[in-house]
Amino acid sequence: MKKNKSITIGTVIFYMIPVIAICAAVIFGYLYYKDFREYKEAEDEYADINDNYIAIIPDREDGNGGEEQDEITKTPEYFPLLDIDFDSLKSINNKLACVLYIPAVDITYPVAYSEDNIDYLHKTFEGKYNFAGCIFYDYLSDRGFTGRNTFIFGHNMKNGSMFGKLKKLVSEAGLAASNPYFYIYTDGQIRKYEIFSYYRTVENSDTYMDVPDDETYDTYVKFCQRYSQFKEFPDDIDFTERPGLVTLSTCAGRAGGNERFAVHGALVATKNPINKNKLKK
Repeated sequence: MKKNKSITIGTVIFYMIPVIAICAAVIFGYLYYKDFREYKEAEDEYADINDNYIAIIPDREDGNGGEEQDEITKTPEYFPLLDIDFDSLKSINNKLACVLYIPAVDITYPVAYSEDNIDYLHKTFEGKYNFAGCIFYDYLSDRGFTGRNTFIFGHNMKNGSMFGKLKKLVSEAGLAASNPYFYIYTDGQIRKYEIFSYYRTVENSDTYMDVPDDETYDTYVKFCQRYSQFKEFPDDIDFTERPGLVTLSTCAGRAGGNERFAVHGALVATKNPINKNKLKK
Protein backbone atom coordinates (compact mmCIF):
# COMPACT_ATOMS: atom_id res chain seq x y z
CA MET A 1 0.00 0.00 0.00
CA LYS A 2 1.27 3.45 -0.96
CA LYS A 3 1.76 5.94 1.81
CA ASN A 4 0.09 9.38 1.50
CA LYS A 5 2.62 12.15 1.04
CA SER A 6 2.47 14.72 3.86
CA ILE A 7 1.98 18.36 2.82
CA THR A 8 4.66 20.48 4.41
CA ILE A 9 4.65 24.23 5.01
CA GLY A 10 7.43 24.51 2.46
CA THR A 11 5.25 22.86 -0.17
CA VAL A 12 2.38 25.25 0.53
CA ILE A 13 4.69 28.24 0.25
CA PHE A 14 6.19 26.86 -2.95
CA TYR A 15 2.79 26.76 -4.65
CA MET A 16 1.49 29.98 -3.10
CA ILE A 17 4.35 32.17 -4.34
CA PRO A 18 3.31 32.14 -8.03
CA VAL A 19 -0.34 32.62 -7.04
CA ILE A 20 0.54 35.68 -4.96
CA ALA A 21 2.77 36.99 -7.76
CA ILE A 22 -0.03 36.66 -10.31
CA CYS A 23 -2.52 38.40 -7.98
CA ALA A 24 -0.05 41.22 -7.34
CA ALA A 25 0.56 41.64 -11.07
CA VAL A 26 -3.19 41.84 -11.70
CA ILE A 27 -3.72 44.39 -8.92
CA PHE A 28 -0.79 46.60 -9.92
CA GLY A 29 -1.75 46.28 -13.56
CA TYR A 30 -5.27 47.46 -12.77
CA LEU A 31 -3.97 50.38 -10.70
CA TYR A 32 -1.59 51.36 -13.51
CA TYR A 33 -4.39 51.19 -16.06
CA LYS A 34 -6.67 53.23 -13.77
CA ASP A 35 -4.02 55.94 -13.36
CA PHE A 36 -3.23 55.91 -17.07
CA ARG A 37 -6.92 56.26 -17.96
CA GLU A 38 -7.45 59.16 -15.56
CA TYR A 39 -4.29 60.92 -16.77
CA LYS A 40 -5.45 60.47 -20.36
CA GLU A 41 -8.95 61.79 -19.60
CA ALA A 42 -7.50 64.88 -17.88
CA GLU A 43 -5.02 65.48 -20.71
CA ASP A 44 -7.78 65.18 -23.29
CA GLU A 45 -9.99 67.66 -21.41
CA TYR A 46 -7.30 70.32 -21.13
CA ALA A 47 -6.12 69.71 -24.70
CA ASP A 48 -9.70 70.32 -25.83
CA ILE A 49 -9.83 73.55 -23.78
CA ASN A 50 -6.57 74.76 -25.32
CA ASP A 51 -7.65 73.81 -28.84
CA ASN A 52 -11.00 75.56 -28.61
CA TYR A 53 -10.64 78.46 -26.19
CA ILE A 54 -6.94 79.37 -25.82
CA ALA A 55 -4.77 80.11 -28.87
CA ILE A 56 -1.07 80.98 -28.64
CA ILE A 57 -0.34 83.24 -31.59
CA PRO A 58 3.18 82.73 -32.98
CA ASP A 59 5.46 85.76 -32.62
CA ARG A 60 6.40 85.57 -36.29
CA GLU A 61 2.94 86.84 -37.14
CA ASP A 62 4.21 90.17 -35.81
CA GLY A 63 6.81 90.19 -38.54
CA ASN A 64 9.69 89.30 -36.23
CA GLY A 65 11.62 86.08 -36.00
CA GLY A 66 14.97 84.38 -35.51
CA GLU A 67 17.62 85.65 -33.09
CA GLU A 68 16.12 89.14 -33.03
CA GLN A 69 12.78 87.78 -31.78
CA ASP A 70 14.55 85.56 -29.23
CA GLU A 71 16.17 88.66 -27.75
CA ILE A 72 12.83 90.50 -27.70
CA THR A 73 11.19 87.70 -25.69
CA LYS A 74 13.76 88.21 -22.92
CA THR A 75 12.81 91.86 -22.36
CA PRO A 76 10.31 93.00 -19.70
CA GLU A 77 8.30 94.79 -22.40
CA TYR A 78 7.55 91.58 -24.29
CA PHE A 79 4.15 89.89 -23.92
CA PRO A 80 3.20 86.67 -25.73
CA LEU A 81 0.02 86.95 -27.79
CA LEU A 82 -2.74 84.69 -26.47
CA ASP A 83 -6.23 84.79 -27.92
CA ILE A 84 -8.50 83.63 -25.09
CA ASP A 85 -12.25 83.14 -25.23
CA PHE A 86 -12.98 84.17 -21.65
CA ASP A 87 -16.76 84.10 -22.12
CA SER A 88 -16.73 80.44 -23.15
CA LEU A 89 -14.30 79.49 -20.36
CA LYS A 90 -16.58 81.19 -17.82
CA SER A 91 -19.57 79.33 -19.22
CA ILE A 92 -17.71 76.09 -18.53
CA ASN A 93 -16.65 77.20 -15.05
CA ASN A 94 -17.78 80.51 -13.57
CA LYS A 95 -14.96 80.24 -11.01
CA LEU A 96 -12.37 81.06 -13.68
CA ALA A 97 -9.60 83.16 -12.16
CA CYS A 98 -7.16 83.42 -15.07
CA VAL A 99 -5.17 81.58 -17.68
CA LEU A 100 -1.61 80.76 -16.59
CA TYR A 101 1.09 80.60 -19.26
CA ILE A 102 4.68 79.51 -18.51
CA PRO A 103 6.57 79.35 -21.83
CA ALA A 104 9.79 77.85 -20.44
CA VAL A 105 8.05 74.65 -19.33
CA ASP A 106 5.18 74.69 -21.85
CA ILE A 107 2.36 75.15 -19.33
CA THR A 108 -0.96 76.69 -20.40
CA TYR A 109 -3.89 76.10 -18.06
CA PRO A 110 -7.05 77.82 -16.91
CA VAL A 111 -6.97 78.47 -13.16
CA ALA A 112 -10.09 78.22 -10.98
CA TYR A 113 -10.88 80.07 -7.76
CA SER A 114 -11.04 77.53 -4.93
CA GLU A 115 -13.54 77.74 -2.11
CA ASP A 116 -11.53 75.68 0.38
CA ASN A 117 -8.35 74.39 -1.33
CA ILE A 118 -9.93 70.92 -1.40
CA ASP A 119 -12.62 71.25 -4.06
CA TYR A 120 -10.21 71.11 -7.02
CA LEU A 121 -7.75 68.55 -5.70
CA HIS A 122 -9.53 65.83 -7.67
CA LYS A 123 -11.96 67.81 -9.83
CA THR A 124 -11.06 69.12 -13.27
CA PHE A 125 -11.82 72.58 -14.60
CA GLU A 126 -14.96 71.16 -16.21
CA GLY A 127 -16.07 69.72 -12.87
CA LYS A 128 -15.33 66.05 -13.59
CA TYR A 129 -13.80 63.77 -10.96
CA ASN A 130 -10.19 63.05 -11.83
CA PHE A 131 -7.09 62.50 -9.71
CA ALA A 132 -5.22 65.14 -11.74
CA GLY A 133 -7.62 67.83 -10.50
CA CYS A 134 -7.28 71.43 -11.61
CA ILE A 135 -4.82 74.29 -11.19
CA PHE A 136 -6.46 76.42 -8.51
CA TYR A 137 -6.19 79.80 -6.81
CA ASP A 138 -5.67 79.70 -3.03
CA TYR A 139 -8.91 80.59 -1.28
CA LEU A 140 -6.99 82.50 1.40
CA SER A 141 -5.28 84.76 -1.16
CA ASP A 142 -6.89 88.08 -2.07
CA ARG A 143 -8.78 87.65 -5.34
CA GLY A 144 -7.76 89.37 -8.53
CA PHE A 145 -4.05 89.16 -7.63
CA THR A 146 -4.44 92.19 -5.38
CA GLY A 147 -2.57 90.78 -2.38
CA ARG A 148 1.13 90.94 -1.66
CA ASN A 149 1.51 87.22 -2.38
CA THR A 150 -0.93 85.00 -4.29
CA PHE A 151 -0.69 81.22 -4.17
CA ILE A 152 -1.60 78.98 -7.09
CA PHE A 153 -1.60 75.22 -6.50
CA GLY A 154 -1.49 72.19 -8.77
CA HIS A 155 -0.63 68.51 -8.68
CA ASN A 156 2.82 67.24 -9.64
CA MET A 157 1.58 64.52 -12.00
CA LYS A 158 3.91 61.67 -12.99
CA ASN A 159 3.17 62.17 -16.67
CA GLY A 160 4.22 65.82 -16.53
CA SER A 161 0.71 67.26 -16.66
CA MET A 162 -0.60 70.00 -14.35
CA PHE A 163 2.43 71.32 -12.39
CA GLY A 164 4.53 68.23 -13.11
CA LYS A 165 6.58 70.24 -15.62
CA LEU A 166 7.77 72.73 -13.00
CA LYS A 167 10.47 70.27 -11.92
CA LYS A 168 12.16 70.89 -15.29
CA LEU A 169 13.38 74.18 -13.82
CA VAL A 170 15.69 72.09 -11.63
CA SER A 171 16.46 69.17 -13.94
CA GLU A 172 17.27 71.24 -17.06
CA ALA A 173 20.19 73.57 -16.43
CA GLY A 174 19.72 77.11 -17.71
CA LEU A 175 16.03 76.69 -18.48
CA ALA A 176 14.78 79.38 -16.10
CA ALA A 177 17.55 81.76 -17.08
CA SER A 178 16.67 81.40 -20.78
CA ASN A 179 13.08 82.54 -20.15
CA PRO A 180 12.38 83.50 -16.53
CA TYR A 181 8.87 84.89 -17.11
CA PHE A 182 5.35 83.58 -16.65
CA TYR A 183 2.09 85.31 -17.49
CA ILE A 184 -1.32 85.70 -15.90
CA TYR A 185 -4.13 86.45 -18.37
CA THR A 186 -7.35 87.79 -16.89
CA ASP A 187 -10.39 89.18 -18.67
CA GLY A 188 -9.02 92.70 -18.89
CA GLN A 189 -5.29 92.52 -18.12
CA ILE A 190 -2.09 90.58 -18.73
CA ARG A 191 0.31 90.40 -15.80
CA LYS A 192 3.95 89.52 -16.37
CA TYR A 193 5.97 87.91 -13.56
CA GLU A 194 9.69 87.23 -13.40
CA ILE A 195 10.83 84.09 -11.62
CA PHE A 196 13.35 84.95 -8.94
CA SER A 197 13.36 81.82 -6.77
CA TYR A 198 12.49 78.14 -6.76
CA TYR A 199 13.33 75.37 -4.30
CA ARG A 200 12.08 72.28 -2.48
CA THR A 201 10.46 72.81 0.90
CA VAL A 202 7.84 71.26 3.21
CA GLU A 203 4.16 72.06 3.59
CA ASN A 204 4.48 73.88 6.94
CA SER A 205 7.50 75.99 6.05
CA ASP A 206 7.60 79.80 5.92
CA THR A 207 6.99 79.51 2.18
CA TYR A 208 3.29 79.45 3.05
CA MET A 209 3.29 82.25 5.61
CA ASP A 210 0.92 85.21 5.40
CA VAL A 211 2.34 88.45 4.01
CA PRO A 212 0.07 91.10 5.54
CA ASP A 213 2.41 94.12 5.58
CA ASP A 214 5.55 95.61 4.07
CA GLU A 215 7.87 94.40 6.83
CA THR A 216 6.68 90.82 6.41
CA TYR A 217 6.99 91.22 2.64
CA ASP A 218 10.68 92.13 2.94
CA THR A 219 11.30 89.20 5.28
CA TYR A 220 9.49 86.85 2.94
CA VAL A 221 11.47 87.89 -0.13
CA LYS A 222 14.76 87.40 1.75
CA PHE A 223 13.55 83.94 2.82
CA CYS A 224 12.74 82.99 -0.78
CA GLN A 225 16.11 84.22 -2.01
CA ARG A 226 18.02 82.46 0.78
CA TYR A 227 16.72 79.02 -0.15
CA SER A 228 16.55 79.55 -3.90
CA GLN A 229 18.09 77.03 -6.31
CA PHE A 230 17.88 79.61 -9.12
CA LYS A 231 21.55 80.53 -9.13
CA GLU A 232 21.41 82.30 -12.50
CA PHE A 233 18.75 84.81 -11.46
CA PRO A 234 19.95 88.20 -12.79
CA ASP A 235 18.82 90.09 -9.66
CA ASP A 236 17.08 92.79 -11.69
CA ILE A 237 13.85 93.15 -9.70
CA ASP A 238 13.44 96.22 -7.51
CA PHE A 239 11.94 94.69 -4.38
CA THR A 240 12.00 98.07 -2.61
CA GLU A 241 8.91 98.84 -4.71
CA ARG A 242 7.35 95.65 -3.28
CA PRO A 243 5.87 94.29 -6.52
CA GLY A 244 3.08 91.75 -6.16
CA LEU A 245 4.23 88.16 -5.85
CA VAL A 246 2.76 84.91 -7.18
CA THR A 247 3.87 81.60 -5.69
CA LEU A 248 3.31 78.43 -7.71
CA SER A 249 3.28 75.38 -5.47
CA THR A 250 3.14 71.65 -6.08
CA CYS A 251 3.99 68.39 -4.34
CA ALA A 252 7.49 66.90 -4.45
CA GLY A 253 8.89 63.56 -3.44
CA ARG A 254 6.71 60.55 -2.71
CA ALA A 255 2.94 60.74 -3.08
CA GLY A 256 1.21 61.76 0.11
CA GLY A 257 4.37 63.20 1.65
CA ASN A 258 4.85 66.71 3.00
CA GLU A 259 7.56 67.80 0.53
CA ARG A 260 6.72 70.68 -1.79
CA PHE A 261 8.26 72.55 -4.70
CA ALA A 262 7.70 76.30 -4.89
CA VAL A 263 8.33 78.81 -7.67
CA HIS A 264 8.19 82.53 -6.85
CA GLY A 265 7.59 85.29 -9.38
CA ALA A 266 7.44 89.09 -8.99
CA LEU A 267 5.23 91.36 -11.08
CA VAL A 268 7.37 93.31 -13.56
CA ALA A 269 4.83 94.61 -16.09
CA THR A 270 1.14 94.73 -17.01
CA LYS A 271 -0.66 95.21 -20.30
CA ASN A 272 -4.20 95.48 -21.59
CA PRO A 273 -5.04 92.50 -23.82
CA ILE A 274 -5.56 92.71 -27.57
CA ASN A 275 -8.35 91.00 -29.52
CA LYS A 276 -10.15 90.01 -26.34
CA ASN A 277 -12.77 87.26 -26.78
CA LYS A 278 -12.18 87.00 -30.54
CA LEU A 279 -10.76 83.51 -30.66
CA LYS A 280 -10.27 82.25 -34.20
CA LYS A 281 -12.14 79.01 -34.70
